[in-house]
Amino acid sequence: MKHPIALVLTLAFAAFPLFAQTAKSLANDADTLQDATYCELSRDPAAYNHKLVRLTALVTYGFEDFYITDPDCHTQGFSIWVMYGGIVQSGTMYCCPGEAASKRRPQPLTIEGIQIPLVEDATFKEFTGLLKREADTTVRLTAVGRFFSGEKQTINGQTRWGGAGHMGCCSLFVIQRAVSFESHTRSDVDYTSEAGWYEKEGCDYRSLKYLRHISIAYPDADLQKAIAEQHKADSMGGDWELDEPQRVAGDSLKTYYPNQIPVLRTVKKTPARYVFRWRNGKKQVIVVVTRPYWLSFYAKSSSFVWVSTTIKEASCD
Repeated sequence: MKHPIALVLTLAFAAFPLFAQTAKSLANDADTLQDATYCELSRDPAAYNHKLVRLTALVTYGFEDFYITDPDCHTQGFSIWVMYGGIVQSGTMYCCPGEAASKRRPQPLTIEGIQIPLVEDATFKEFTGLLKREADTTVRLTAVGRFFSGEKQTINGQTRWGGAGHMGCCSLFVIQRAVSFESHTRSDVDYTSEAGWYEKEGCDYRSLKYLRHISIAYPDADLQKAIAEQHKADSMGGDWELDEPQRVAGDSLKTYYPNQIPVLRTVKKTPARYVFRWRNGKKQVIVVVTRPYWLSFYAKSSSFVWVSTTIKEASCD
């Protein structure tokens, strides 16, 4: 990255008044609040660079994970990382250096010459409290914040925006105020972002291969298929997708193991998640089936389908 987003915590070059004047001008030009969607930001990141934006979207939080995402907007080369303004750090572990070492910064966050404040009110404290309690989670949030597009690069014909977040992955949204968020009140909903990635394999393995991983943090074609299955169940009826997680698990294996009849063993069962294992010769196949939170926004009722979100294969010793 030639010019990644610069995270300037102190203005060490105070001897350069022109830089300070430019920064002030940028802040003034950007202070008109605009409503925007994730899709609008993704279509033209440069048009929103440095802008103060009110955004409603899903936020994912976990290890190397603090993203804003929208399953309706399948993008290539565009992601949004999240930070807090002011002196509050998110506690997210990522490279590099991340924000896990300290809860607070010594100085308010300043990025590309713009100092970004933070309203630490009751809503913000409740939102961050939820993230701390659940460690790996997904939350629907409305927030006001400053957007930074980062640098545009074109490599082998593919356009990518980045400079912030894990390994410089992303554009950046810095939260100034948490307006509202949806509380987590259901026990039959899987709110996680990892979607089964960390479920145990059940053996000492020499190699591990992920065959499927459907996560809201990384929307893809498989996620869109899950949404289509929900629409189908709502319109045509789909009792087994709603009520039979083991059948959902078995059906999802057909793509990877044609002409085989897996014998699935249940190793974990909760109202929101089932984990199945199948010993296939020297290999252990793990299937995680969940009722993902993000799918609830596409269901016509409080019931929504089970989804095989993770399939992985371990070559066991």
